[in-house]
Amino acid sequence: MSYINKSMRKTLLALTLLIFVSVAAGQDDEFPWKVPTPADFPALAETAATCSGFAPKNWTVMASAEGDLNKDQRPDCVLVLKGNDSRFIYKNDGLGSEKFDTNPRILAVAFAEGDKGFRLHVQNNSFIVMSDSPTMSEPFQDVSIKGGILTFIFEEFYSAGSWSMSNRTYKFRFQNGEMTLIGVDMTSVQRNTGDIETRSYNLSTQRMTIEVGNIGDDGKGKTTRKAIRVRPLPTLKNVKPMFTWTIEKDVVL
Repeated sequence: MSYINKSMRKTLLALTLLIFVSVAAGQDDEFPWKVPTPADFPALAETAATCSGFAPKNWTVMASAEGDLNKDQRPDCVLVLKGNDSRFIYKNDGLGSEKFDTNPRILAVAFAEGDKGFRLHVQNNSFIVMSDSPTMSEPFQDVSIKGGILTFIFEEFYSAGSWSMSNRTYKFRFQNGEMTLIGVDMTSVQRNTGDIETRSYNLSTQRMTIEVGNIGDDGKGKTTRKAIRVRPLPTLKNVKPMFTWTIEKDVVL
């Protein structure tokens, strides 16, 4: 991943200038929000005539993508689903959004199966994380399939309680019968200083790149490259939730 591009630089600079919010206010140490339990995640159907057909009753399709993942020249599908249970929707009288939604999320990957529609390959109930407080923006940003690569983009941004913000990109490829994680990119920005750090992990080559700089230095940052060791590679069946696991010491992905 190259150093932060001009478009992203402008976006980050705008956020730095416009969202100079009440960080000193901090976040409440107690979060009285009900979070989903395993019982709140229904098992998806094994097959469906359409991609959206995997969505259970009273669940919403947050996002979807289609493209050939298993190289059989047929479009496969990916769904990000969210529950609509009122038990998980709270009124918030403090900082952040007026309503806080902790409904469960499900990620589904299904492969095309002839004229029968799609067959479920994997259901993951933890990878698509939710906001952990009303001051956190929606973490999940996008899912896409291009050139056989399944890509997810996540954001970590708080309107209060933190100077830092970050974007994470996860890339999966179908290999050895599983949707396997092959790369992770993370760009972090300190809004009060404009300092930027991008850490790019190529799990296929077991190499990584670290690029550091500042919004104002026009991309002239310092680059470091080194080896990593991540074996076996995570798959969509066992990859840890966002913001909870590490490749390097003290670096949470």
